[in-house]
Amino acid sequence: MKVQFGYATPLIAALLWVAALLFEPGPFAPGSILMIGVGLLATSSVAVVGMVLTGGRWARRAALVVVGLTALVGAARPIDPIWVVATTGTAVAAASLFSGAVTSGIRKLPAAAGPPERAVLVPVILLVVPFLLGLASWDVASGPTLIVALTAPVAALWYTRVLPGGLFSVRALWPGLAIGLAVTQTVAPGAVSLLSGVTVALMSWHPSVKVAFHPPREKGTAVAIPPELAPREILDAANLDEKGRPRE
Repeated sequence: MKVQFGYATPLIAALLWVAALLFEPGPFAPGSILMIGVGLLATSSVAVVGMVLTGGRWARRAALVVVGLTALVGAARPIDPIWVVATTGTAVAAASLFSGAVTSGIRKLPAAAGPPERAVLVPVILLVVPFLLGLASWDVASGPTLIVALTAPVAALWYTRVLPGGLFSVRALWPGLAIGLAVTQTVAPGAVSLLSGVTVALMSWHPSVKVAFHPPREKGTAVAIPPELAPREILDAANLDEKGRPRE
């Protein structure tokens, strides 16, 4: 399968900005860089995979979010040669996502059998949370902030992989952790933690989020039909003749 280069540009831009922060962190503390890097790389990776494998509209939107997040990092970090390279990567990613090479592979309408909108939005929000917390705690990253940030992608993976307890993790476990630890953080990261926890909790209690995690199943029924009405390929596969008798 031939994959257009444009699909990968958001991930490349994210990698360039993570490298830029590691080379020259600017105003960001080490813990903040860790959270920003996790948020950028997790969101961009999921967005790229979603565009390539499913052509999902949500994936392109997530990629556009990544481009916007890298622009925020660029606005905060000092200008130097690697800043120029990373900014070029962001510009190329933005142009690629609006080019026909990418948009032609994105669905124009939602997939008929695709997951509900809220079931997609909840994990995407969880992937972006580390970046938001990293930006909010740019000068110093406390332990509670790191815990909330680094457990958010885990909750997203737990839910999307339909692992036991995954629905509980996005409905109660992670939101409870984020809301409970909000009071132990400074004002900016505490506000982000509180708002993120409340948002994820409210959205994940929507019935569509549960349906996406536990699709309704119905027991099938078998109805006998005359052999004359059975398709030829079914009879051939069962080695039966037109009357339903075994062939010799």
